[in-house]
Amino acid sequence: MRYYFYSGEEEFTVEISQKMSRGVVKEYLVNKRSFYTRALAGKNFGSWDQKSWFKLLKSPINKSTVSNSESFKIYRGYKPSGLFSGGAGTLVTQMPGKVVKVMVKEGDQVKEGDTILILEAMKMENEIKTSVAGEVKAFNVKEGQAIEAGFVMAEIE
Repeated sequence: MRYYFYSGEEEFTVEISQKMSRGVVKEYLVNKRSFYTRALAGKNFGSWDQKSWFKLLKSPINKSTVSNSESFKIYRGYKPSGLFSGGAGTLVTQMPGKVVKVMVKEGDQVKEGDTILILEAMKMENEIKTSVAGEVKAFNVKEGQAIEAGFVMAEIE
Protein backbone atom coordinates (compact mmCIF):
# COMPACT_ATOMS: atom_id res chain seq x y z
CA MET A 1 0.00 0.00 0.00
CA ARG A 2 1.23 3.47 -0.79
CA TYR A 3 1.19 6.17 1.91
CA TYR A 4 1.73 9.89 1.28
CA PHE A 5 3.02 12.13 4.07
CA TYR A 6 2.69 15.92 3.93
CA SER A 7 3.91 18.45 6.50
CA GLY A 8 2.87 21.69 4.79
CA GLU A 9 6.28 22.09 3.17
CA GLU A 10 7.70 18.61 2.75
CA GLU A 11 6.15 15.55 1.13
CA PHE A 12 7.28 11.97 0.72
CA THR A 13 5.87 8.63 -0.36
CA VAL A 14 6.28 5.27 1.35
CA GLU A 15 5.41 1.88 -0.18
CA ILE A 16 4.55 -0.71 2.48
CA SER A 17 3.73 -4.39 1.98
CA GLN A 18 3.67 -7.23 4.49
CA LYS A 19 6.33 -9.82 3.77
CA MET A 20 5.85 -12.45 6.50
CA SER A 21 5.01 -13.04 10.13
CA ARG A 22 7.10 -15.03 12.57
CA GLY A 23 5.17 -15.36 15.81
CA VAL A 24 4.74 -11.90 17.30
CA VAL A 25 7.20 -10.29 14.86
CA LYS A 26 5.86 -9.12 11.51
CA GLU A 27 8.12 -8.24 8.61
CA TYR A 28 7.18 -5.52 6.12
CA LEU A 29 8.89 -4.12 3.05
CA VAL A 30 9.14 -0.35 3.37
CA ASN A 31 10.43 1.12 0.11
CA LYS A 32 12.02 -2.30 -0.60
CA ARG A 33 13.78 -2.41 2.80
CA SER A 34 12.84 -4.87 5.57
CA PHE A 35 11.15 -3.35 8.62
CA TYR A 36 9.95 -5.36 11.64
CA THR A 37 7.12 -4.73 14.09
CA ARG A 38 6.00 -6.41 17.29
CA ALA A 39 3.36 -5.79 19.93
CA LEU A 40 4.30 -5.87 23.60
CA ALA A 41 2.05 -4.91 26.52
CA GLY A 42 -0.46 -3.20 24.24
CA LYS A 43 2.16 -1.04 22.53
CA ASN A 44 3.72 -1.41 19.08
CA PHE A 45 7.44 -1.33 18.44
CA GLY A 46 9.47 -1.15 15.24
CA SER A 47 12.99 -2.05 14.18
CA TRP A 48 15.10 -2.00 11.02
CA ASP A 49 17.56 -4.62 12.33
CA GLN A 50 15.62 -6.52 15.08
CA LYS A 51 18.28 -5.45 17.61
CA SER A 52 17.20 -1.94 18.56
CA TRP A 53 13.45 -1.35 18.90
CA PHE A 54 11.55 1.94 19.15
CA LYS A 55 7.94 2.73 20.05
CA LEU A 56 5.64 3.33 17.06
CA LEU A 57 3.06 6.09 16.97
CA LYS A 58 -0.57 5.18 16.36
CA SER A 59 -2.58 7.43 14.08
CA PRO A 60 -5.88 7.04 12.29
CA ILE A 61 -5.51 7.50 8.53
CA ASN A 62 -6.19 11.03 7.23
CA LYS A 63 -5.43 12.53 10.62
CA SER A 64 -2.35 14.42 11.76
CA THR A 65 0.37 12.51 13.50
CA VAL A 66 3.21 14.05 15.42
CA SER A 67 6.81 12.93 15.31
CA ASN A 68 9.40 14.39 17.68
CA SER A 69 9.70 17.58 15.67
CA GLU A 70 7.05 17.70 12.92
CA SER A 71 3.37 17.21 12.26
CA PHE A 72 2.32 15.29 9.13
CA LYS A 73 -0.93 14.57 7.31
CA ILE A 74 -1.09 10.91 6.25
CA TYR A 75 -3.01 9.73 3.17
CA ARG A 76 -3.32 5.99 2.49
CA GLY A 77 -3.39 4.87 -1.16
CA TYR A 78 -3.93 8.31 -2.63
CA LYS A 79 -2.56 11.81 -2.79
CA PRO A 80 -5.40 14.38 -2.77
CA SER A 81 -5.59 16.49 -5.92
CA GLY A 82 -4.15 19.98 -5.48
CA LEU A 83 -2.74 19.27 -2.01
CA PHE A 84 0.84 19.23 -3.14
CA SER A 85 2.74 18.94 -6.38
CA GLY A 86 1.97 16.05 -8.66
CA GLY A 87 3.80 15.45 -11.91
CA ALA A 88 2.14 15.84 -15.26
CA GLY A 89 1.98 12.04 -15.44
CA THR A 90 -0.04 11.65 -12.26
CA LEU A 91 -3.67 10.72 -12.99
CA VAL A 92 -5.95 11.71 -10.11
CA THR A 93 -9.73 11.21 -9.99
CA GLN A 94 -11.80 14.37 -9.73
CA MET A 95 -14.96 12.57 -8.52
CA PRO A 96 -15.83 9.22 -6.94
CA GLY A 97 -16.55 6.33 -9.29
CA LYS A 98 -16.13 2.66 -10.12
CA VAL A 99 -13.40 1.27 -12.35
CA VAL A 100 -15.19 -0.57 -15.18
CA LYS A 101 -12.28 -1.59 -17.41
CA VAL A 102 -8.49 -1.43 -17.15
CA MET A 103 -6.53 -1.06 -20.39
CA VAL A 104 -2.90 -1.03 -19.15
CA LYS A 105 -0.69 -2.45 -16.41
CA GLU A 106 2.50 -1.35 -14.68
CA GLY A 107 5.44 -1.33 -17.08
CA ASP A 108 3.35 -0.64 -20.22
CA GLN A 109 4.39 2.15 -22.60
CA VAL A 110 1.64 4.69 -23.37
CA LYS A 111 1.31 7.64 -25.73
CA GLU A 112 -0.26 10.98 -24.94
CA GLY A 113 -4.04 10.62 -25.27
CA ASP A 114 -4.14 6.82 -24.80
CA THR A 115 -7.10 5.53 -22.79
CA ILE A 116 -5.81 3.69 -19.74
CA LEU A 117 -9.11 2.88 -18.00
CA ILE A 118 -12.85 3.46 -18.04
CA LEU A 119 -14.36 4.98 -14.92
CA GLU A 120 -18.11 4.96 -14.25
CA ALA A 121 -19.18 8.12 -12.44
CA MET A 122 -22.71 9.53 -12.15
CA LYS A 123 -24.07 6.71 -14.36
CA MET A 124 -21.71 7.66 -17.20
CA GLU A 125 -18.65 5.80 -18.47
CA ASN A 126 -15.66 8.12 -18.75
CA GLU A 127 -12.49 7.29 -20.67
CA ILE A 128 -9.47 8.28 -18.60
CA LYS A 129 -6.68 9.30 -20.97
CA THR A 130 -3.02 10.07 -20.40
CA SER A 131 -1.75 13.62 -20.73
CA VAL A 132 1.86 12.48 -21.25
CA ALA A 133 3.73 9.73 -23.05
CA GLY A 134 5.91 7.33 -21.09
CA GLU A 135 6.00 4.19 -18.98
CA VAL A 136 3.29 3.33 -16.43
CA LYS A 137 5.32 3.32 -13.20
CA ALA A 138 2.42 2.73 -10.79
CA PHE A 139 -1.12 1.58 -11.47
CA ASN A 140 -3.20 1.72 -8.31
CA VAL A 141 -6.65 0.49 -9.42
CA LYS A 142 -8.27 -2.73 -10.59
CA GLU A 143 -11.55 -3.56 -12.32
CA GLY A 144 -14.58 -3.32 -10.04
CA GLN A 145 -12.81 -1.08 -7.52
CA ALA A 146 -14.73 1.89 -6.12
CA ILE A 147 -12.52 4.95 -5.70
CA GLU A 148 -12.98 8.32 -4.04
CA ALA A 149 -12.20 11.76 -5.44
CA GLY A 150 -8.49 12.57 -5.17
CA PHE A 151 -7.32 8.96 -5.61
CA VAL A 152 -4.08 8.60 -7.61
CA MET A 153 -5.05 6.05 -10.28
CA ALA A 154 -1.73 5.92 -12.15
CA GLU A 155 1.70 7.49 -12.37
CA ILE A 156 3.43 7.74 -15.74
CA GLU A 157 7.07 8.74 -16.23
